[in-house]
Amino acid sequence: MKYYKPLLESLPSLANKCVAITGTTSGLGYWSAVATAKKGASCLIMLNRNSSRVAKAMEDVKKQAAPGVQIMSVLCDLSSFASVRSAAADVNQIASKFGGLDVLALNAGSMDMPDVRTGDGLDLTMQVNHEGHFLLTKLVLPSLQRAAASRNEARIVSHSSLVRGHTTSLQGGKDPEDMYYVKSPAGSLGGKAGSQERYHQSKLANLLFAMSLHSKLSMSKELTNVKALAAAPGFSETNLNIPAFGRHRWIEELIAMSAPDGSCSLLTAMFDPSAKSGDFYEPRLLSKGPPAKIIDAGTVLPPMFPRSWAGIRDSDAVSPRLQGIMWNATEVGVGEKFVIGDAQVLV
Repeated sequence: MKYYKPLLESLPSLANKCVAITGTTSGLGYWSAVATAKKGASCLIMLNRNSSRVAKAMEDVKKQAAPGVQIMSVLCDLSSFASVRSAAADVNQIASKFGGLDVLALNAGSMDMPDVRTGDGLDLTMQVNHEGHFLLTKLVLPSLQRAAASRNEARIVSHSSLVRGHTTSLQGGKDPEDMYYVKSPAGSLGGKAGSQERYHQSKLANLLFAMSLHSKLSMSKELTNVKALAAAPGFSETNLNIPAFGRHRWIEELIAMSAPDGSCSLLTAMFDPSAKSGDFYEPRLLSKGPPAKIIDAGTVLPPMFPRSWAGIRDSDAVSPRLQGIMWNATEVGVGEKFVIGDAQVLV
């Protein structure tokens, strides 16, 4: 925990805050939940699909929580829009008891999944990593607005990846493509060989979603105190991201961080008082290192060595054209509009 413990000590108390995190049974989401509980949030909502790991994670987090933290579990299977709707209703009900939702961390994700379709007819990877989160955000936005009105801010934090976009070369990525977002026959998105491209596209969508949200929220008088931020964990030793280095374990030790340290960029975006809407944090050395701000309020910062190639790719995230492709295709995939503007009212 080279970076996790010092970061935790530097973060302010979360007293009177209500925080919801998706995907908290292991890895980065689990350690983010632990940090939230340790810092004394009034309410921690752990959103996970139904599994045997949910109760164990809840128990472990409760043991590490500061006195008075109320920790609740909400079942949320991001591969089912019906489940997301039910979960959003539960989150809104819980948050209403705490004056709204202060932070929504969109952390849950999957990778190396087969080229299959969900019950909603969409690519499993894209729906779990992006489209389920898109719908969840829309449905709990009134709770975020309520917290922002009474406590001056609320945050939506998307969790992207080092491999956002298709990275066949170090010159960066590729435009988001509609076919990954909309209904299609199983096996039509590259089959087994296309699993990485589907993952890359979903992680590009995560960052584009955060930057597009930032632009839309900043133009709304009613929602300017709701911030949209993003983070990427670098290369972290989690159940989602451990390569088979075998006897070359030293390679992993050289380039990877522990799961607690990998959660630091996410925690910075969630809780650092200086973080602004449109900020994006990633480890300083790409795969590892302390959190560094890569995009500042929607503007890509000058790349630092050895990030010279990454600056090219990061500029894609703030492209209105690419954001528009992602947003429109996601609305088609989800089957409904997500309109953000001054017509948004508290419910």
